[in-house]
Amino acid sequence: MNHWCLSILLSLVFAFGAMAQGTESSSDLKKRQAKLREEIEYKNKLLGQIEEDRKNSSTRVKIISDKINQREQLILSIREEIDLIDREIADNEDLINALEADIVQLKAEYAKMVQQAYKTRNASNTVMYIFASEDFTQAYRRMKYLQQLNEYRKEQAQAIVYTQKSLEKKREELERQRQEKNAVLNDQNQEKLTLNREKQEKEKKLEKLGSQEDVYRKELKEATRKDEELKQAISRAIKREIELLAEKNKSKTPNATVFKKSPEDLQLEENFVANKGKLPWPVDQGEIVTRFGQQAHPFLKGVQINKNGITFSTTQNNKVRAVFDGVVSKIIIIPGQGKLVMVRHGDYITVYTNLRETFVRDGDVVKTKEEIGIIITDKGKTETEIQLWKGTEIIDPSLWLYKAK
Repeated sequence: MNHWCLSILLSLVFAFGAMAQGTESSSDLKKRQAKLREEIEYKNKLLGQIEEDRKNSSTRVKIISDKINQREQLILSIREEIDLIDREIADNEDLINALEADIVQLKAEYAKMVQQAYKTRNASNTVMYIFASEDFTQAYRRMKYLQQLNEYRKEQAQAIVYTQKSLEKKREELERQRQEKNAVLNDQNQEKLTLNREKQEKEKKLEKLGSQEDVYRKELKEATRKDEELKQAISRAIKREIELLAEKNKSKTPNATVFKKSPEDLQLEENFVANKGKLPWPVDQGEIVTRFGQQAHPFLKGVQINKNGITFSTTQNNKVRAVFDGVVSKIIIIPGQGKLVMVRHGDYITVYTNLRETFVRDGDVVKTKEEIGIIITDKGKTETEIQLWKGTEIIDPSLWLYKAK
């Protein structure tokens, strides 16, 4: 029975050993892979909608680059899954060896008992062994001993059967693991082929874009000018609102940069600040194609761009939504850039740009995730930028949005 227990203990040791390593389970890895595949597929959907137009090149290159990065993460996750299967295979092989050794030992012990039973197979010998006792107590003990010996022999036979079944089960499990490993290896190889193809396509595109560098530099200069005009328009609108509120409250302060807040505004601002890092995205699904502040241009080498907010690329006819409760303070029409909506949350203002039409008006109260407008689609590209202001100071929205860092 000691060997039988040993097999069970070995199973527990291997199980707890895997837990102690702190690695992700196979189920966790598959969930992560499924999420990555879903995100890669969404990027493919966006690329399928965005036309091969010169003005869309930056967006396309950024999405392609992000897709390649996620493909590499996917391959890494698959590699981790293969390593996990290898460890499980090694553990099962060790357990199979232990079970085989147990069976050999159990059978040897059982054979000895059978031989002993054969020698004393005559019932008269058993009776004589009991009656040869010196007294009743010894006779009783001998009788109990023979009963226990018989029971032990039955248990040994059961142990052999149980261990053989466990061994067969482990061998089947080992075969399943080897087949699973082959399938995962094949999956990894397919992903590597796709990754290499995507990298080659990206290099070809960058080479083509590089041949028109002067054109793209001129367009970048024009885009930078428009961004600055937009920033100034928003800044003027904020300053004007501060002045109007000050006049209304008869507390006008020269060059004021913050709002004169009511108790309701103070509570709204407090709630907004309490949700820093938890705010939802301004689109239900999308890809970040530019971030706030200084960053390298997607394909113009040595060129830095400066963005006033975070730009999201999404699907056609998608809607933009408020990231938190607030009041619509201003809707501005920007020639050539559609409409923008400003939503105030106390001293903080979120700005949503590039809208074809809006569902709100000045002074409307909006709730978190409430749809406020439809994003413009131009040559298949559907993008909106969210900006965050505190008074007249523009700040980084990525610190406030959920997982946008």
